[in-house]
Amino acid sequence: MTSHIAKQVTAALVMTFALAACASPKYVVSDVTRHHSLPRAPSGETFVVVASDDEQDESLAFDAYAALIEQQLSKLGLRTFGGEQSSPDMVVTLKWSTEGPSPDVKSTSTGFGYGFGYGSRYSSFGYGFGFPSESRTKTRQMFVRRVELAIYDGDTYNAENPTRLFEGTAVSAGTNGQIDPVMPYILQAIFEQFPGASGATRTVRIEVPPDSEAVLTNQYSSRTAK
Repeated sequence: MTSHIAKQVTAALVMTFALAACASPKYVVSDVTRHHSLPRAPSGETFVVVASDDEQDESLAFDAYAALIEQQLSKLGLRTFGGEQSSPDMVVTLKWSTEGPSPDVKSTSTGFGYGFGYGSRYSSFGYGFGFPSESRTKTRQMFVRRVELAIYDGDTYNAENPTRLFEGTAVSAGTNGQIDPVMPYILQAIFEQFPGASGATRTVRIEVPPDSEAVLTNQYSSRTAK
């Protein structure tokens, strides 16, 4: 009887945890550091996006990432440079990299207990049982994705010492070295509350749609958003 009850309760708990894991939202988590000398958020200025690295400049990936940046800046009210001026108001540079893998070791303990009791002014009794705690160690191979974005004054960009207006760095960790699926969310994190406090680092969590490739490749964190 006791064994049967224990199996039923254990099965119910396993099912509850499984459903909770499936239903919980997933996030791409980035630690974002920003420095800038902007007195206000830009609005109406023109811009172009270029690569900091010559090799990345020739990649098809850069074209896709530049389009993502254009989308973010357009939402902020900036305009893509169309040649109406001698030079754009701003030049945006992009560089990205992936490091790893490196081992990430986590230890967990499992245990379960159950009991009930009854008491009155005349008598009382209780009953309980439990399973012993078990420690397990899990090792994952983790990658660190790093994205660096800077904004320069367009009139000085080709000068010997161009004026840098903004620089943002985002660092995000995941179990897959491919940066493509998470790049949209990392860039979104850099531009969240743009330009933000200069010299501050904050953790930004961007929720990922359930059908996103970022979820399918496990490049996310399920930590609760703050």
